[in-house]
Amino acid sequence: MSVNMHQIFKVARRYHHLKVLFAIGGWENSQYFSLLTADYERRKIFINAILQVIRYYGFDGIDIDWEYPVTGGETEGLSVFVEMQLQMIFTFQSDRSNYVLLLRELRRRFTEYEVATRSDRKLIISFAGAAGQWTLDPGFDLNMLVRYADFVNVMTYDYFGAWRSKWGAHTGPPAPLYFSMPKNFSGKMTVDWTMKYYACKLLDTSKLNLGIPFYGRFWKNVGGSADGHDEMWRIAEPVNGEFQGGQIAWRDIPHQWDLSRTTFHNVSKTPYIWMMEKRIFLGFENELSVAYKLDYALQKNLGGLMFWSLDFDDDSDTLLKTATSKQMCGTSATTTLNYKCSPLKEKRWWTMADDEVCDKLAGMCGRSAPLYNGYYPVCDPDDPGYSCCGKYGYCGSGPESCDCEDCINYAADPMLLLKEPVKPSVEVRWFTSDASPEERNRCGIFAPKLADGTVAICNPDNDKAYCCSNAGYCGNSVHHCDCAGCINFRKTNTENPTDFTAPSLSRHVITDSNGRCGPKFPKLRSGRYAICDPNSPIAHCCSRAGYCGSGEAYCGCAECIDFKKNPHFTWTEPFNFTRYK
Repeated sequence: MSVNMHQIFKVARRYHHLKVLFAIGGWENSQYFSLLTADYERRKIFINAILQVIRYYGFDGIDIDWEYPVTGGETEGLSVFVEMQLQMIFTFQSDRSNYVLLLRELRRRFTEYEVATRSDRKLIISFAGAAGQWTLDPGFDLNMLVRYADFVNVMTYDYFGAWRSKWGAHTGPPAPLYFSMPKNFSGKMTVDWTMKYYACKLLDTSKLNLGIPFYGRFWKNVGGSADGHDEMWRIAEPVNGEFQGGQIAWRDIPHQWDLSRTTFHNVSKTPYIWMMEKRIFLGFENELSVAYKLDYALQKNLGGLMFWSLDFDDDSDTLLKTATSKQMCGTSATTTLNYKCSPLKEKRWWTMADDEVCDKLAGMCGRSAPLYNGYYPVCDPDDPGYSCCGKYGYCGSGPESCDCEDCINYAADPMLLLKEPVKPSVEVRWFTSDASPEERNRCGIFAPKLADGTVAICNPDNDKAYCCSNAGYCGNSVHHCDCAGCINFRKTNTENPTDFTAPSLSRHVITDSNGRCGPKFPKLRSGRYAICDPNSPIAHCCSRAGYCGSGEAYCGCAECIDFKKNPHFTWTEPFNFTRYK
């Protein structure tokens, strides 16, 4: 037993409530999990080895630190793992289910051992939980894993760092508590988002430990602000294709950085140092940021805190003392879930990750947007960067997207996701917001046709655009709904039917002449002058200028022709305009 381990057990013997677990895996040592968990026999050997270590050293349990099932860690997730000796191929896609089997069989073996040894000590199982959705969704069946685990150490850190990938370009704190990123940044890169993800998946927070980094991350060769406003969010420039920087323990920061130049970011609740003259940036944790995280854990009824790592603290235990300055382990624990969880079980919003068309559709929302899997698209209530549907039909954040009269804030009230109708009440026969400028918000016989050649209507579910004006535009004003020739698609009477379609146009202007009529316009292919449709509620009159429409300018002038009154009128040559009654 090493000197350090001996000291740990010496302390544990003095404080009987202290439990000592050993961890297996880690960022640089997780590449073997896929093979070790691939079948029952391998898991059995692995579990027996774990139990042997526990018995030999007297540990109280184990922490499984698999980084990460399916996606990989330092060794990136590969499509297959080949074991040459047995000529077997294990797909990484089975990691998710094999992880559950590992914990289930580990718990069963621990229970057997406890019974066999008549021990009153229950061996502990914990696991390290990922922070990002791109890792959590494919690799972690949280509800099943937690059945067999006593707690989860959620690694709510390393959201930003000078990584070798393109994501290393953005400076920021390693563990921002709340969303504060510039526009077009994901809002899912915060401690709050990660803990909400776990809480809403499990509907319980008692087994969740919030991770706090006792270190900072720095960048070199840092350039301008990402949005021109916030000094914390900057863009680093690569050197030879890689971003320069690294990690520094809290205990070393005062010796290598000037703490007097610290700025505390009041939105993310994290400190940073920006040294323009050296083009270097440091994001880190200090007493204040740790205190905010402690308060957060208490407010959200979390199970506890986890630190990476204690040896990074200074000799005065500054950060540890802050983290333990308030009582978390009270006698009357509450199970109240202090998160607003989405009622949806499926995704109903457009994102950049959907398919090749998402450069155009990403972020569109509302009753004018193209449908997402048959639903009116909403905004992701869990992404504070894109949780509000603004008045122009795009998801975003800030007052312009969340606080305007027509804005919808799904984060503030996730139940708005269920506001009816969630699907169109009629067949979609209107131009959606991804249409061309010439088509968007147009309707009726004067508008461009839909792709199938039919006449566009207005969406009766759209509170802002359910009527078609006599000029062919959707809206909700009196000029769209109550004028002569206007059509209200929410009404079902015979004059304004909801299933409005264009009438037969075999001899009328609409098909061949694009809204023109009379001898001022070239003849149709039939050799006759185009007339206006006598059955149209909005275009049954030919104006003096030779356009079909309704109202006084089209029907009431001396040279106007009303084909509703005179459906059989035809022009003859030579023609002189006279009022026809």
